Amino acid sequence: MKYFFVVIKHARSNDLIYTLDWFSAGVPVMVASFITGKKYIVRVGGGYIWEKYLAQGRPPVTLKQFYKNKLYKEYKIMYYCIKLVLRRASKVIFNSDEQRELYKTYYGLKEDRVVTISNPVPENKFGTLLRSFKQEDTHPDKEIVYAGRFIKMKNVESVIKAFAKLDDTSFTLLLIGEGPTEPELRKLVKEYGLSDRVTFMPVMTLVELYRRISNCYYVITASWTDISPMQIYECLALGIPFLLTKENYLTINKFDFIKIDPTSVDDIAEKMNMLLDLETYKKYRESLSKLSYHYSWNNAVVDHMRLFTHI
Repeated sequence: MKYFFVVIKHARSNDLIYTLDWFSAGVPVMVASFITGKKYIVRVGGGYIWEKYLAQGRPPVTLKQFYKNKLYKEYKIMYYCIKLVLRRASKVIFNSDEQRELYKTYYGLKEDRVVTISNPVPENKFGTLLRSFKQEDTHPDKEIVYAGRFIKMKNVESVIKAFAKLDDTSFTLLLIGEGPTEPELRKLVKEYGLSDRVTFMPVMTLVELYRRISNCYYVITASWTDISPMQIYECLALGIPFLLTKENYLTINKFDFIKIDPTSVDDIAEKMNMLLDLETYKKYRESLSKLSYHYSWNNAVVDHMRLFTHI
């Protein structure tokens, strides 16, 4: 309620309400908009109901499977609240075309009410941390890295199970982050006898993270679905190789490079083992050098301001 009254107070003296949440903050914003007569815009960047489903320990599915299998109907109140918030918004901003089309279908959103504005990549100055995908004489560490939240959606369990099937046991796995599934992950590491090859480290700042992993073999992201994993674009900019879930909505996903199937531990292990071959690894680094993504904070500001002026 406190948040609702704060929104009411500030909405009266401003032209527009912009919310990055479409449920816990979205509902109060929708009501405040109705009372004050001020229009509101919603930015959607995740899968609220789907993530709740996964966090409850339900059988993991991708975001598309969650809607295709009509599992969202098990969360009727939440679903209809979100649907109401999105349909009453003047505009709904998505950070990917793929999620925009998915939500248009399952939330009944009109074409003229939705728009895509991608997430910008921070223009950090990493200096000597920069690597080149084309650098043939590089000698990366035999270290595979996951960096992110320890939650069901990130599918870190499958990474650990696939790592256990790695042919070269001189490789290590570094897990950087924190979250509710950490005790479960630590237990899994012990069960697979990997305690001497798997290391956990706490959350780091962005610069600290890339300084620590700048010479790793590659970064791995095996999420059930990762709508906009900006870490991949940062790795791309820094020349750090990566293995990415095929269930991602990044613009580079349309290009041909190695992707992993989050539903299959065997597929993840196969791709990890494939890159143990140095020639395959070099060719893969070469393929990554052809990918590019440039969208700055300035680009994002310009696109937002253009949208705001037409509301």
